[in-house]
Order: sequence, then C-alpha cells, then structure tokens
Amino acid sequence: MKFSVLLSDIKEPINSVTSIAGSSLNKDDITKNIYFEVKDNKLILKANNYNIEMQSCVSLQNVESEGVITVNANKIKDTLSNLDPSSLVDFYFNENKNTLEIKTSKVSYELRTQSAVNFPTFDRDCVVQTIKLKQKQLKSIIDSSLFCVITEDFRDYLKGIRFEFNGKNLDIYTSDGHRLTMLRTSVEQEQTVASGIFGAIIPKQGAAQLASIIKDDSEAEVELTFSKNNVFTSCNGYVLASKLINCSYPDIRKAIPDNIQTEYLLPKAELTNLIRQVSVLASKRVNGVTFNFSSGRLDLRAENSEHELSCATLEDPGISDVTEISLNGSYVVDVLKIIKSEKVRLCFTNPASSILIKPETDELEEGITGAFVISRVVV
Repeated sequence: MKFSVLLSDIKEPINSVTSIAGSSLNKDDITKNIYFEVKDNKLILKANNYNIEMQSCVSLQNVESEGVITVNANKIKDTLSNLDPSSLVDFYFNENKNTLEIKTSKVSYELRTQSAVNFPTFDRDCVVQTIKLKQKQLKSIIDSSLFCVITEDFRDYLKGIRFEFNGKNLDIYTSDGHRLTMLRTSVEQEQTVASGIFGAIIPKQGAAQLASIIKDDSEAEVELTFSKNNVFTSCNGYVLASKLINCSYPDIRKAIPDNIQTEYLLPKAELTNLIRQVSVLASKRVNGVTFNFSSGRLDLRAENSEHELSCATLEDPGISDVTEISLNGSYVVDVLKIIKSEKVRLCFTNPASSILIKPETDELEEGITGAFVISRVVV
C-alpha cells in the first residue's frame, strides 16, 4: 500500500470513524484499530466496536499500490491532528516492519499495524423495514429525544430511542424512568409496513452517531434500513450500522396524562432563568424545585438538607387555579431547552403526579410535534 493525499481531504473522515473505535483494555483487541484499505483509487476507512460500525470512503489521486491493514485509531488520529491540514501526506505500508509509515515534507512517523483478516463486520441480513425521512427531520428527532435516554439501567428498553412506524406516521419515544419524550412526524410518501406497525429501539450511541453524520438543514432524503438485529444507513459519504436493542417495549402511552384539568401558558425564557436561579440551593439528591401556582403567580421554592432556602416568583395573569408539584429542576430545564417557542404549556391532572410540557402550538419543528412528561419528586 502506497499513496499520497492532502490531509484536509481525510482529516474529517478519520476523526469521525475513529470516534467509535473500541476501548477494550486488551491492547491487542482489533476493534481499537481502524480498517485502512486502498482499492480502486479510493481510501476506505472503517471502525467497529461490536455494537456500531462506521465507514467512510475518500477518493484518491496519487495511488502507487493498493492494500489493506488496520492501525490503532487513537494513534493515527493524534498523529494527523498535529499536522498542517494543507500538508501533502505520504502513506506507505512497510511489509517487512509491519508498520504504516506516514510522512510530510518535515516530519515522519511509523505506526504498528495488524492484519485486517479478523476485523469484524456487520452482516446485512434480511430487511424487515425501511423508513425514508428528510435529513433535517431525523436530525431534529434525535436531538430532541436523546437527552432522555440512559445507558445504566436493568431495563434495556430505556437505553435507546423507540421508533414506531405505521407507514405514514413515525412516533418516537424515549424515557429514563423519570421523564418521557414523545415526538411525531410524517413521511412524505406513504410506505408499506407488513405488520401494521413496525417497532425498533436504536441504542443511544448508535442514535448519536447517526445524528453526527446527517445535516440539520438538509432537505435530502435519508433511508433507515432495519433488519431483525441491526439498522443501516448511508448518508453524506458515510455508511453506518448499529445493533438494535431486541426487547419488548411497554405501552408507554399509559404514562401520558390524558385527563388534563389545568393548563398554563408561560414565557419560556423567564421560567428557565428562574428555575436555574432557584435550583442553586436545591438538594443535590433530587434537585427538587416546588412549583406553587396560585392566583396570578407562580412561586418557585427550593431547600437543601442544611435548610438553606431559595425562592422566586413569576407573575402571570393567566394563572388561576391553585396547583402544587415538586419537580427535578434540571429535568424541566432540559425540556425547555428543546422547545423553541417563546411560550410553553404546563399541563396537570388533579392530583398532580406529573407534568406534561408542550410547545405553544404542539409543534417543536416544522412537521414535528412533541410533548414531554416529568414525574414529581418528593422533597
């Protein structure tokens, strides 16, 4: 293998691909490497941590010989990160030393390599379902729901984003057991769903990597291809595969308050600032802030184990009924950061065991509706 390329042409693909390389303590684990192949005047870069696989392909102009190796992901990333992006970089695989030689006009490196024979890959088994969306749609869905996913829990269904698709509407659910995100969007052209409703859970890391390769302003279409165990997509020069979480998913709709008796429309920016200010003295265990609604005002209150107290008031003539609920202040702020409307709707049942938070008009983004549920805490 021997070729030359401008560093600026490969730096971003290498940074993206190396980000998912394995982190095993075993120094010989091949997933700590990236797959490095030159073929047909293209450089193929690939990483696989057994749960996610990402591949990028870069066109080359100056290829003297082809070949395939693997090289430590962190070492090649660190090596190239210190070079001038405008540098012309020579790559050469020295078979006698089993090293990858990297040279510019001023500096050179030799990195140890491993054979690519045992590098893992994802098998494309039978396709179960495809979902086609605009890139900006999918990006908004992931960015608006991923904050609510946890990775450390015995309930596997909480560790990813739940997709439910009926051919026209796509419903998204995420939850960490204390809060719940619900989003809905529609596809432009109705698609076939063999079973009536298709459901799958994409793990948090897989969803985050998917969000990293799609563009939030692109009208271009992206297709998610689901098999029984994996999801695949190809977008903006990257090919991504992720394992799915195969487990049953509870009827999460039962957690959605359906008998709303009280609703307030409040200014988002002022509410966010007051919650942050009051939360300074909240108990670190639950970050509890008490919301007390009464005639024309909302009183916020927090107290810690040392009996230190913080209070704030938001005046609004639209508040009438008396309602009190204690919530994790950070959870509320997280939701308010997702909502883009200037005002937010706070909705309650009676008694208030949770809060339903919505944008002013239900729409989070163009073509995407959303709502968020946060359970009360005991302070």
